[in-house]
Amino acid sequence: MLIAQISDTHICQPDSDEPHAHERISSLEAFVAHVGNMDETPDLILHTGDVAQNGKLEEYAIVKSIMDKLDIPVFFALGNRDLGANMMEGLGGGGVKLVDGFLIYSIDAFPVRFIAMDTQKRESRIGTTCSVRLGILEKLLEEKPDTPTAIFMHHPAFEVPTSQYPFQFDDPLLAEAFLRLVARHEQVVHLFCGHMHRQYSLQLKTCQASLVPSLSPDNRLGEFEAGWSARPLFQLHRWSPCTQHFETHLTPVAARTYSNTSFRQG
Repeated sequence: MLIAQISDTHICQPDSDEPHAHERISSLEAFVAHVGNMDETPDLILHTGDVAQNGKLEEYAIVKSIMDKLDIPVFFALGNRDLGANMMEGLGGGGVKLVDGFLIYSIDAFPVRFIAMDTQKRESRIGTTCSVRLGILEKLLEEKPDTPTAIFMHHPAFEVPTSQYPFQFDDPLLAEAFLRLVARHEQVVHLFCGHMHRQYSLQLKTCQASLVPSLSPDNRLGEFEAGWSARPLFQLHRWSPCTQHFETHLTPVAARTYSNTSFRQG
């Protein structure tokens, strides 16, 4: 099984005051074109949040019009800039419903089970959790204790030392409660995160955790291989049934794909 992960697309309308609006749309189009030309098509795409810059229906409509060009299922986690109701309406929802007001759901059609975790602290940029959310997550994990499971979420519940602001949860005790819950359920094999706009990975007590950098070059942080800094980047994760782990590879879109997208300026 092969999955593609993108994050922090921050899509906004082309006529907005955001100077990088065209570049971000161009980056998403380039990603879709690249994936559409891959020899091996990913089984699914995970978007780990901050889909839109302002949470507007019009912004999600742009995302949907681009992503619909792929015949691949796409699943979204809620980022701090997203508005849950607008995101579900604008992207189609796919039958996903809010649970007690939170966007937490499972995907059960693949060899690995995926669970979207809602880490959004409403009207804030940092992440959080609560007893209600942890209860929903625990119930989902208890349903299939023998199925390898990956959680995808926006905010990492751990420090990212390569960042100027390494900890992005509002309360260390809540982050620790989340990580303890994950550690109790040994079927959890990976945490896929975004938010930090950079690449990072670490081994937690019982599973691997990783961050994907922002798709668009304009709001990406960190250092990358020569020739990659000006190209959209995403991650490919290949599941190994033998090792019960994902192998992760940072991937640039093809240069010609990026330069030929319709929204590219210049």
